[in-house]
Amino acid sequence: FGSSVYLPWDHIVLPSFTMLARSSRVVRERHFALVGSMPCRQAMRGSPRGAASCRPAASYRPDIGVRRPAKQEQRRTVTAEAAFQATPVETKHLNFSDPAAAFAAKSNFELLRTTLVFTICRIGPIVRHCQTLYDLALKILGSTITHGLLRHTLFNHFCAGENAKEIVPKMEKLHHYGIGGILDYAAEAKDEPVTRAAAPEVVPAGEAEDDVVGAPLSARLYYYENESKCDAHRDIFLDAVRAVKDATPNGFAAIKLSGLGDPKLLERMSNVLVQMASLFKSLSDGGEEPMDYPCALFYTADRSGVLDYETFSKAWKNLFHIESEEEVREIFSKLDVDEDGQINYLEWSSGFKLSEVDALVHKCKKQGPVYKSALSPEERALYFNLVNRVEQIIMLAEELDVRVMVDAEWTDIQPAIDSLVLWLQRKYNRGSKPIVFNTYQCYLKGMHERALRDLDRSKIEGWRFGAKLVRGAYMVSEREKAQTRGHESPICETYEDTEQNYHNVIDACVSHNAESTSTEPGHEKAEILIASHNQSSIEFALKRLEELGKNSEGVYFGQLLGMADHLTFTLGAKGFAAYKYVPYGPIDEVVPYLIRRTQENSAILGSEGVQQERQMVQKELRRRLLPI
Repeated sequence: FGSSVYLPWDHIVLPSFTMLARSSRVVRERHFALVGSMPCRQAMRGSPRGAASCRPAASYRPDIGVRRPAKQEQRRTVTAEAAFQATPVETKHLNFSDPAAAFAAKSNFELLRTTLVFTICRIGPIVRHCQTLYDLALKILGSTITHGLLRHTLFNHFCAGENAKEIVPKMEKLHHYGIGGILDYAAEAKDEPVTRAAAPEVVPAGEAEDDVVGAPLSARLYYYENESKCDAHRDIFLDAVRAVKDATPNGFAAIKLSGLGDPKLLERMSNVLVQMASLFKSLSDGGEEPMDYPCALFYTADRSGVLDYETFSKAWKNLFHIESEEEVREIFSKLDVDEDGQINYLEWSSGFKLSEVDALVHKCKKQGPVYKSALSPEERALYFNLVNRVEQIIMLAEELDVRVMVDAEWTDIQPAIDSLVLWLQRKYNRGSKPIVFNTYQCYLKGMHERALRDLDRSKIEGWRFGAKLVRGAYMVSEREKAQTRGHESPICETYEDTEQNYHNVIDACVSHNAESTSTEPGHEKAEILIASHNQSSIEFALKRLEELGKNSEGVYFGQLLGMADHLTFTLGAKGFAAYKYVPYGPIDEVVPYLIRRTQENSAILGSEGVQQERQMVQKELRRRLLPI
């Protein structure tokens, strides 16, 4: 890593645990709301990800002690691959309202349990006070009875099992019906004694980065109490990657970057990215002092400017102290990647190393937003620790041929997440399929433009685009923060605006694939997962593919385990690449996670789409139990 780190200044994404930095118990929260979640040398040298040399001879987990026969593994893998072949799109043959087809995989007991769960999640007092009720049950009934009851209701409905071995039967059942898995280890890391460290343990950054000057007069000191917790979260994610290989070979692992580093650090890093975008706008406008952009408005910032040398030189001299004209010429030439005499935003946002931004502040003529944004040496040390954890996960994923989805989070830290994910995509998405998938929250204004920029990046830089498309899960908190801070809300004003934004991003991705007829780097088809419980959005995507005359190659669909089965199983039965988002983990550690997710998703569980599914479940029960 070290001195070769390039940070694209054009990205943002993070999770839903604002209390992570403050709580004495650092939790690794997962999005349970998809609607609005050492590499082998051959692979490192660019050989196809699926090469036999990059796969272990047999699935063996020392911590589980299970060696699966090669023949059995081959059988299951073939089943998964057969289920996800590119399917010709004919929407007239899709019927999402057939209960018999939608719930063929469920027993009568499972249908009754589904009805019970949906009913409970509609009762406001239970949803609001479920943590209190859970604690009370533990005191009165004890953990054995309480967890036994929960195991046969909420846990078995929304989760696949307690460990990688236990989830295999449920995953094989999903595979039988043409459904893949997105595994999320949902248990929280254990509380451990924490000691305050005078300085973080630093991952070496390379000689070129060692003499970074940090933010002048910076008073931000990190006594990073959560470093060991972040290491524990890394180990959990590593286990999740291994579990995907064992239980659902064609599936995904889901991770959150806010569990791997201090969110306050990610917020600081995001501010650096935002100020660099503001600096580009300032240079385009002739060298006026850059504005102090809020992170929430990062996606809607004006990026339309183009810098020729004359404009760049004049504006740069207005803002920075320089020693010679040759110095300015050298900076311009470095940023002008395609050597056309102009710098656009894509070139600008990909052209700086972190150390160069830190050094840049010493040449500012005024101590404005750019000057104040640079990271201190302590902050940079912690950032490299974060990067090291993330890359360990992705390196293992590449070695095991597992794809990783990085969840989106709140806007204060999203630019840092996007920047890091872009760097990983440049490095690991150059084989036969993308390994790293970013998440696009389409309830944010400007998300369509961001998707178009990233699609262009992938073509120009020669890597495979991979994305999960969601509506988003931070609507209320983002609007409240915007109102408190006195700036425009980053959230689309209406549901219809969000819907249009979501469909525009889907259209951009499938149109990109329709135009991709080459296997040259950067021109291959993108891979996208449309994570939605909204039937109309799925039908929109399928209709666009049909209109473009293309099959479903590279287009996947995902819903939560235990919800929207009428969508997932209908798609799987017709040969489309359908996935379930599958949490798992020890029940005593997963129950708090389920409680939070149930509370956050109570509105979804009472939505029109869920009520339609509930009515379909009841209809199927009547058909089975009252055949006459």
